[in-house]
Amino acid sequence: MSLRKSYAAVVQLLRSQKGLSQRDISGSVTQSHISVLELGKSSATVDMSAQIATALKVEPITLLALAVASHEKRSVREALLAALAEAEALGLADTLLPSEPQALAAPSVVEARKKWLTVQGLKAKGLSQSEAARQLGMPESTLRRLWHQPPKK
Repeated sequence: MSLRKSYAAVVQLLRSQKGLSQRDISGSVTQSHISVLELGKSSATVDMSAQIATALKVEPITLLALAVASHEKRSVREALLAALAEAEALGLADTLLPSEPQALAAPSVVEARKKWLTVQGLKAKGLSQSEAARQLGMPESTLRRLWHQPPKK
């Protein structure tokens, strides 16, 4: 069974258990979309899942944990304990996490910075440009450019 089908079954179960109609839990998600979700013909976005959970008066994590537990054929307690153990192993169980992604430098920029730092380190050790180029296996023209390049802010 797909996770989509498990999600559909859980939404339907919670809605029925709470005596709600599809229209009752529709808001920014239309009743027809709820119907398609419950049939397992469509997937919900993270934002949509949060809206559905709110309409069902459950925490979004509860909705997702129920769906995952259903999909993996284990209890919700087992699924949540496994997730908690993973979060603890990652050192994130008791940490406030960022709510916005960080702007990351492109890999090419990171690599260029690393090369520049390496060249500057050899320069600081007193190596000549020729010695540094040989040690790094880098063309002298590239090394020369990095040697004289000021630090970027």
